[in-house]
Amino acid sequence: MNVQFINPFIETISNILATMASMTCEHGKPYLKEGEQPLGVVTGLIPMEGEAVNGSLAISFNEKTIMHISSSMLGEEIAEFDDTCKDLTGELTNMLSGGARKLLWEGGYSFEMATPQMLSGDSPVIHHVDGPVVVIPFKTKAGEFFIEVVIGSRLRLAEVAAE
Repeated sequence: MNVQFINPFIETISNILATMASMTCEHGKPYLKEGEQPLGVVTGLIPMEGEAVNGSLAISFNEKTIMHISSSMLGEEIAEFDDTCKDLTGELTNMLSGGARKLLWEGGYSFEMATPQMLSGDSPVIHHVDGPVVVIPFKTKAGEFFIEVVIGSRLRLAEVAAE
């Protein structure tokens, strides 16, 4: 996957956490994901539709990480993983997709975004659009989280369908 599609997500989540949670994060080396299981206990998933490209985005948190981020963002102690953490994951998904969409638009790629789908509970499955799923691991003082990105060319998908 082209780095110009990855960097907007890294930049956006770094800015969100810095401004909304007074927290820094560091990303690890992106890798290709195998399987459809979320990497955390709560995941926000959102499709990204455009004329030339389409894709999907997911952000997954473990309990400790989203509880800490929720506490920092809300200014109150979140002592257990609950609906507040799930709701905030949805908000973070929206902010991440909106910020990345703006940066991608500035780079010449236009996407429409939808409402995020929330995944948690027993054995959820992430249904990304077709294509390789790139995982960007992140570390914070609160713990780890993961962003998954799939971006495919509509032109290439049309060519494959026509063959």
